[in-house]
Amino acid sequence: MEVCNERALDASKKLRWNRMDSVNKVVNIKDIIQTTGNQSLAARKTGVARSTLQYWLSREGKTGLSPSVEAFFETPDGLAFLHQLVLSAQFAMNKVGSCGTDIVALFLQLSQLNKLVAGSHGSVHKLSVKMEDATLEFGKKERTRLSALMPKKQITVCQDETFHPEICLVAIEPVSNYILLEQYDDKRDAASWSKAMREELEALPIEIIQSTSDEGRGLIKYVEKELGAHHSPDLFHVQQELTRATSAPLRAKYKQAETACHDNTATVQRLLNEHEGYADANSAPYSWSELDRQMSKAKTDEEAALQHLEDVKKHQVNVKEAKKALGDVYHPYDLVTGKSQTAEEIGEKLESHFATIHSAAVDTELSENSMKRLDKAHRVFQGMLNTVLFFWVMVKQQIAALGLSPEMEIIMREILIPGYYLQCAAKKARNAEERHRIAKLSAELLARLEILDGWCCLAQSERDRIKTVAMHCAQLFQRSSSCVEGRNGYLSLRHHSSHQLSDRKLRTLTIIHNYFIRRPDGTTAAERFFESKPEDLFQYLLDNLDLPARPAKGRRVMAMAA
Repeated sequence: MEVCNERALDASKKLRWNRMDSVNKVVNIKDIIQTTGNQSLAARKTGVARSTLQYWLSREGKTGLSPSVEAFFETPDGLAFLHQLVLSAQFAMNKVGSCGTDIVALFLQLSQLNKLVAGSHGSVHKLSVKMEDATLEFGKKERTRLSALMPKKQITVCQDETFHPEICLVAIEPVSNYILLEQYDDKRDAASWSKAMREELEALPIEIIQSTSDEGRGLIKYVEKELGAHHSPDLFHVQQELTRATSAPLRAKYKQAETACHDNTATVQRLLNEHEGYADANSAPYSWSELDRQMSKAKTDEEAALQHLEDVKKHQVNVKEAKKALGDVYHPYDLVTGKSQTAEEIGEKLESHFATIHSAAVDTELSENSMKRLDKAHRVFQGMLNTVLFFWVMVKQQIAALGLSPEMEIIMREILIPGYYLQCAAKKARNAEERHRIAKLSAELLARLEILDGWCCLAQSERDRIKTVAMHCAQLFQRSSSCVEGRNGYLSLRHHSSHQLSDRKLRTLTIIHNYFIRRPDGTTAAERFFESKPEDLFQYLLDNLDLPARPAKGRRVMAMAA
């Protein structure tokens, strides 16, 4: 009996038709029936059991859609389009976007596609899991294939931790914006970073020479001890620490000064009213001389309060401008002239602006906690100057490796590298006016190449080689881990909407970022990082995920006995 049951089960599995095959069969069956009018003949010619044939034909006209729409989706082209439509909705809403499965199910219901495909919450969730598994498989295959084609290179990484509340370690290569690492871990110490990065970087022909991050001790220990790389402090965290030290405290000081000013003005007005209210000296509760003395003191206090208010306001403005100026001067090339800057020159400018901030904090008598924050930010300045020194050392090595003539070395140092650096800096400027100004300065620098005989005489291949190295040099200076901060913000939004991100979903989001999201130039992060074009992720999903299942039959509702 058990053997018979197993055979029956195997037979039922063999008789289960793929949806595309059944649609093709129905098209052929209808053609034969239209020609011969014989269902039995159609069944024999197509190799379909007659009961199955009759069942397929009986489904026609029962979806509730117009006959023409239903007829289109029961053709091979229509079914292929339906497959692409359902997968694109699921992928765009649930994977690229942050909609849940209920929203995808609602879309299928409102569009009436649920009359053609399974559109329940369970069916949509099942497809979501299959899509994630296929995406992970795609990422694994493409990473293996592209890493074998990838040229050896030295890179900078930006690293940070975010919390969901689980610790999530994130590392991104800032030039390509390729996510090297994005995974949950129990700790964020040096050992955890080392283990996670070693697993992710295995088989990749890269060498990390610099890491840009905050001042996390575990992270710095990993970079300096494990990697033996240079650690570049994140300018954002320095400015953030200065903001925490001064912004709210100065605003509080300004409110206090404003309140004191209003109180003194009210006192002066009260005394003026009292002075006018007495018809003569005999009716005054105290002598006129006492009234005049109080009036004089009140006016003096009012003037002092107004002056103090102006001083605090001036300090607020000065501190705000000094914090902005830190970002303006912390560049190896001057953003106004395009000339190179030494670490000493940058250090003098940084100290000058910090002195403005420190002076404002002392003059306004900020708290001890604020002064500690200022000192903490100030200690990072040396690391910033070390990054400038690191940049110039690496530039010198890169130029020396080219074996250029003295004339070409000057062109590299004074035109190509600063021109490309300003080109990159223009994209990150704080407003449109600054972006246009810096971009114009970059264009003017690079335009000088066309009038230099030494440059024009070079072969095009040699020019391209020199330009590639120059661009690489310009991208060596990485002062911010903003790419990681942005990614952390995105993950926080996804975590907020999903309440919890599983390891599988997190890895899926990483692959979508690397292989699907494109910049305006049409390139993905993986293409920029591996320097080879990856396969199309969505096309891979279309090719490897099953066609959508038909909706379940309506179930009968049993009538309750009265």
